[in-house]
Amino acid sequence: MKKFTFSNYFDDPEEKIAKRMLFKSDDVIAFVLNIAKGEILPGHTHLESTLFLQVLEGKAKVLTDGNETPLQVGELMQVDGPESLQVINSGEEVLRLFVTISPMGSEAFATDANV
Repeated sequence: MKKFTFSNYFDDPEEKIAKRMLFKSDDVIAFVLNIAKGEILPGHTHLESTLFLQVLEGKAKVLTDGNETPLQVGELMQVDGPESLQVINSGEEVLRLFVTISPMGSEAFATDANV
C-alpha cells in the first residue's frame, strides 16, 4: 500500500506544461499534468491505450476527434487510444489533471517532463 497526496505533484510550469509521475508499472502509469494558463496540450493519440483524465484544479476544454467537451473540477473523462486528444487550459489558473494510461504504451510516456 502506498498513499499519495496530489498537491505534492502540483508544479507551476516554467514554460507550458509540467508532467509529474506518481506511479509506473507494466500495466499502467499515473501522473499529474500541470498546464499553464492559456496553454494547450497538442493533439496526439495513445494507440491501443485507454486514458482517464480528472480535473483536480482549473477548467479544461478537451478535443477528441474534433469534438469539444468542457471539463471542470471533479469530472472524469475516458479517452480511448485511437481518438485524437488535445487539452486546452480554458481557465484563469494552472490546469491540474490527474491522468492514467493503461496499458502504458511507449516508455517515453513514463517520465517527468517540462515542455
